Amino acid sequence: MSPLRSKRETFWERIWASTIVLYTFAATFVVWKTMGKYGVNPVGFFVVDLITSWFYGLATARLVVAIFKKRRTTINKWAFWSCVNFAIPDIYIIAFARHVPHDVYLAFAGVIAVLAAFSIFGVVQQVRAGDKGENDEE
Repeated sequence: MSPLRSKRETFWERIWASTIVLYTFAATFVVWKTMGKYGVNPVGFFVVDLITSWFYGLATARLVVAIFKKRRTTINKWAFWSCVNFAIPDIYIIAFARHVPHDVYLAFAGVIAVLAAFSIFGVVQQVRAGDKGENDEE
């Protein structure tokens, strides 16, 4: 049985998830301007990204807490769900894009790589900050 989350953890994971949901609006604007002409429906993308961004935010927040608290049984679960929800909007774009120039795919792959790197870097930074905080309290 997994440990229950505190009110503080729940509050911060909701703030984190809400922030990621706000990013959905910017991402949809970019998709509309760049990929709409290649057959990607920006409204469809918005719906997919809106749904998955909330779960991505919750999963990454819970992953960070699981790492902080050394909850080894839940780390893999939240890492898996973080990856799945991160990838689904990109898979939507790839699935519906038609007649896209090769350079656009390369740029798209570059953006995904940069965003993934920022996500990984953010989690690592949060874990390091939490480890320092735990050591300070001892």
